[in-house]
Amino acid sequence: MAMNDRDLFAKADHQVSTLKERIARQHEAIKHAKLRGHSTAAAEAAQQALVDTLRVFEKRRRQVFEQLEAKERSL
Repeated sequence: MAMNDRDLFAKADHQVSTLKERIARQHEAIKHAKLRGHSTAAAEAAQQALVDTLRVFEKRRRQVFEQLEAKERSL
């Protein structure tokens, strides 16, 4: 079953929101690890991967939103 544009937008929006929460948690974990004197290289690499993924999801969300707007304008 194919998703309509509104469903795709909702899914993309949820993914963006979820990633932002994960990035915030990762940031806190890194901060606490640094305070305890632990190495944070792996955690920082993971955080960068999350940020990169967030950018991709935000771009996809924008694309879906633009498609949705274009369809609504053509009605």
